[in-house]
Amino acid sequence: MNRLKRKIIHFVLLLFVVWATYQIAWARYFYIVTAYCNCPVCINIPKYRDGYFASGKKLYWGAAAADPAVPFGAKIELVPQSPKDFLDILFLLRGRFKYRVEDRGGKIKGRHIDLYIPKSLGGHKKAIKWGKKRMRIKINGELAR
Repeated sequence: MNRLKRKIIHFVLLLFVVWATYQIAWARYFYIVTAYCNCPVCINIPKYRDGYFASGKKLYWGAAAADPAVPFGAKIELVPQSPKDFLDILFLLRGRFKYRVEDRGGKIKGRHIDLYIPKSLGGHKKAIKWGKKRMRIKINGELAR
């Protein structure tokens, strides 16, 4: 019985070391990825529901909002971490992994990306279904740190 306890303790310690290594090497760079549309719930200030992004471009599918540290026009690519994230991208975002930063948001600070979903693709319902996900992203082809 004593030997079994030791093996269990070693296994738990190994799991902890693997988990800690994952957190230090990979997960600390996760971004929060949410979605929004052009409805009054998602954009609660009427003057910002004018049909244009903060960059001055008209609304289009494939744009995203990011922190001011990420410049307008930067290319963002989602890097899913789990099969569920991959399937959500396939079915909710119609397989679109790549976006371009065209917008800002009052609550978009630091490691937070907000994907724009137009009404024609489901708008608010799809944004709610997408929810709040944590995943790595690439900015202009390089993994964001």
